[in-house]
Amino acid sequence: MGISKTYQPGPGDVALVRRAQRSLALAGRHKNLMKYMERDSFQAVSTMLVEHYMPRSAAKQLEIAEVFRELFTTWLVLAPIANRAQGYWRPWWSPGVVMSWLRVEINRFERPCLGRLSFDWATAQVAPGAAAAKITDDAFLANAEALLGNAWGDTLRASFAKYVMSGLVWRADAELALAVARKHQAGLMWHEDGLWLLARKPFEADGVAWSDLRKTPVDILAWSVKVAEGKLQARMSEPAVRRMKDSVRAAMASDASPEHKLRQINAAVKSFHHWARYAFDACQQATELEAWIWRRVSRHIVQNSPKLLAAYFKLRTAAWDMHLHFGRVSYLLDRDVTDEDWLKIWNPRR
Repeated sequence: MGISKTYQPGPGDVALVRRAQRSLALAGRHKNLMKYMERDSFQAVSTMLVEHYMPRSAAKQLEIAEVFRELFTTWLVLAPIANRAQGYWRPWWSPGVVMSWLRVEINRFERPCLGRLSFDWATAQVAPGAAAAKITDDAFLANAEALLGNAWGDTLRASFAKYVMSGLVWRADAELALAVARKHQAGLMWHEDGLWLLARKPFEADGVAWSDLRKTPVDILAWSVKVAEGKLQARMSEPAVRRMKDSVRAAMASDASPEHKLRQINAAVKSFHHWARYAFDACQQATELEAWIWRRVSRHIVQNSPKLLAAYFKLRTAAWDMHLHFGRVSYLLDRDVTDEDWLKIWNPRR
């Protein structure tokens, strides 16, 4: 099964989808979501997104491209509905939103105790979240339930399926947790893999594991965080550093050309920087890692191909962002967001 070529994107398709998403965001109940799934504009835009983000699979008409097209179409419909969920770290928000949430909860509200609850995708169901989101379209829900099988495993397909489905599947759980958090004056944020609570002291909550950040550092996403003298300290976690170093070593050990090796190294370092740029205490780490990377690049790549020096991504001099970022809830729907920026929302990799 290859990606369907029945629908070809036209110049007005993005505008039609965006207008429909505004209607979905404002609706109190959702009795017929399949009519959106079946619209030519939604099919065309989802096809365009597959061709943009998975060009090789789309060009070869692989089965995975058709799966992604179905996921994109579902996401285009679900995103404006999931966007109404409170405390939800939307896939189109930067890591800076999470880091800013940590800074505000800890530094301003003095909540040093971190509670974590992991979501179990092996037992995920659509029905509870559908009730919370007021979705009563049985055909749409059956289609969404069938897509849940893609969320198992540790692949791009699985991570993307979690992106698409999390705002629906875990919404009821998140709303229950939010009610408990409010009762105990705690902060809450959730995403496709679980939820976090920050409180002044631990409290009873089903399935929540607590850590006192004043005593023990904890890994969150790509960071290691702790509290010292009442303030958040965040640096890159050891697993994140190890992944980056392993990628550099693998690139250096490959039989690829110097140009391709440098592209692979740059990609690994930029991925690391994507998270590190928001963590103030990662600046010193970056300086040390830059020396480690440069020794290898200069000796084995630049020394033999000096012209490649200009293409080398320098982690030490890369931009850092210590501003507070508060996720723009209306970003998905705002008319002042250009079509070009709107299309970037749908990157299947966070």
